[in-house]
Formats: sequence, C-alpha cells, structure tokens
Amino acid sequence: MTRAELVVIGGGPAGAAIAALAATRGAKTLLIEKDNFPRDKVCGEFLSAEGCAILARLGLLPALIEKGAMPMDACLLADSKGRSVTAPLPDLPGSGRTAWGISRAVLDEMLLNYAASCGVTVRERTTAIRPVLEGGRVTGVITRPANRDGGDETVGAALVIAADGRRSMLQRALHPSLGDPLTTTPKSWFGFKAHFPDRTRGLGKRVELFVFEGGYAGLGPVEGARLDLALIARVDALNACGNSPQRLFEERMLQNPLLKERLGNDSPCSAWKTIGPLRFNVRKAASHGAMFLGDAAGTIDPFSGEGMSNALHGAKLALPFVLGALASGGLTEAAARAWNSGWRDAFVPVSRRARLIGRLFQHPRPSSIAMGLLRLPQGARWLPSLVATTRTGAA
Repeated sequence: MTRAELVVIGGGPAGAAIAALAATRGAKTLLIEKDNFPRDKVCGEFLSAEGCAILARLGLLPALIEKGAMPMDACLLADSKGRSVTAPLPDLPGSGRTAWGISRAVLDEMLLNYAASCGVTVRERTTAIRPVLEGGRVTGVITRPANRDGGDETVGAALVIAADGRRSMLQRALHPSLGDPLTTTPKSWFGFKAHFPDRTRGLGKRVELFVFEGGYAGLGPVEGARLDLALIARVDALNACGNSPQRLFEERMLQNPLLKERLGNDSPCSAWKTIGPLRFNVRKAASHGAMFLGDAAGTIDPFSGEGMSNALHGAKLALPFVLGALASGGLTEAAARAWNSGWRDAFVPVSRRARLIGRLFQHPRPSSIAMGLLRLPQGARWLPSLVATTRTGAA
C-alpha cells in the first residue's frame, strides 16, 4: 500500500488548484489523473474576472496571457432571429471586468504543471477505480495504471478529495442517484464543442450567446486565432439532424443569422467533442469522510459561463477545511457539515439561478420575450448578471 496525507482524484482546475494549495502548506499530496495532459474537454473556455483574480494570486495569470489567452470585457446575447443586446461584463471589486478565453488543453496543463512544481506527486494515465471504505469512511482509493504492468494499487490517505468531474467515480460509488443520468430520453441534454477559425480577430472582446431551436451556444475567442463554440442541445433536436453535431450546427444553429455572420461557411478546425446525457444539479460537497470539488460537488448550467471560475473558487474555499482535516487525521463530522454548508452558501444560489435562466433561454418563444425586455432602454443593464453569474468578485 502507498500512503499520502492527501489524495486528489482529478487533475482539472479544481483538483490541480487544491493539490497545489495544500502542497505549498506542507501536505504530502498525490494527484491521480486518468488522462495524459494536454487534453481537450467540452467546455465554454471562458474564465471570468473572479477566476482570473485567483490565478493572479497564484502568480499564473501572466503566464496564461503569454500563452495567448484572449481578453473579453463585454457580453452579447442573441435570440433565434438574430436580435441581440450587448453590455459590459460586471466590474468586480478587486478583480476588474476582464475575462479571458483560454482552451482547457492549455489551462489544465498549466495548472497541473504548477501543482507538480509545488511538490504534488502527479500520476497521469492512472484511474481511481473504487474507494477504500473502513467503518463507512473513505480511507483511500484503488488505482489502476493505463498500462496495467504494475497491477492495481491501494493508496491510503488521511483525506481523499474527488475533483474528477461530473461523472465522478467517488460520487457515483457513494451516491449513484446524484450524478449525470445513465439513460437518455428525447428531452435529455448533451453538450458539444468544436473550435473554428477566428475570422473576427477576437470577437470584439466579447463572449456571445446564441439561442437556436433545441438549445443554445456560447462563442468566445481562445488562443491560436480560434473561436470556441460550445453548446447544449436536446436529444430530440439532435435526432432530427441525424444524430450529427455537424448537421445540428448547419441545420439549426446557422439559422441564427448573427451566428452565421460570425462563422460564415468555415468548417470546424477540430473534431466535435460530445458529453452527455447531462444533469445540472447540486450534489454532495462532503460525504463518508471525503470532500468533493468542482463538477463532482455540483454542476452549473453552462449558460452562466462560470464553470472554470467556480472550480478555482471552490479550491480556494476548501483549503482551510483540507488543512484542518489533515491536522486532525481526517475530516470530522463537524468539519464535513461546515464544508457542506460553506459550499452550498457559495454555489447553490448561483447554480439555481443559472439553471432557471438557462431553461428560459433553451426555447425560442420565452427567449424572444426575454430578449424584448432586455432590449428596453434599461434592459441591457440586466444582461451581465444573466451571462456571468459571478458571486462577489472576491479573490
């Protein structure tokens, strides 16, 4: 058996950030990641001002900008007819309003390398396949390397943190009813993403949202003269397009004249990536002596554009609980209740609000009504709080 003080499952923004923060405080930390970085993800690739402020605190924001991150300080929302409204992003105290577009391939690799530089032992291409439970508490995980040469290994720890995404192994093992659905219906939601050549030269420093029949899409600039197009769509809309993301794009999304103007007749410069079926809900932030971060703790509707910032913010909030658990030899019941409460206070209100807004804009008729209100003289001031549902801006 291998032992560590802290085991983190998942090397995305939440996992890499909490591993790095704990290691800099002296914790012997092991991070387990099933993929080999860099790797791509279905994601809007929009890092709000709040998330950027956390990266600045870590000293990583300049490096992110050097890697080609693209600035955004405004947002645009267009209904299915191409009618649009534009407004500045919120000016957050201590953080400003500038968001940055950066691919997950670049951001995640940078954060994982940072964690390693802080003393974290990183094991890529290693899967946590099941938890070790003793007396109803998670005391470790069973891991399996991709090459299988060494066989399965038991890793024990004072604390295990699951930051392994919306299909978290640990969350499924402990609470199988809370994760993404295992079956698909015509009303199920799937996520898609592709990169396109950026004919706009930075999209006017905006993040843009487009409603179409059966879903909605976000468009934003990222490094490498590309635009990230990320969307969610119902299965019935996908079925009507032959279950082809490219046909969905051509037959449904390009009916929005403003989106067609942005992308023209360009083809994607990357393959379509898919994830689903999806469920946007609050899960568990602590259970059975383990902690959860990022999408493993709860998933926010992508309409808000706050997924990456939530992951970083959650790691920052979790650090005192992690250090306390390591000092106590494990997460106490009182600490677990406190973390559950703290996580809910930070993320549940914004998650529920984002879901309500997302549902409103998933259908052309209510979205057109909402667009009419937004286009009123004072309506545009509401737009930033719809598109970027940031909590406080504190970093």
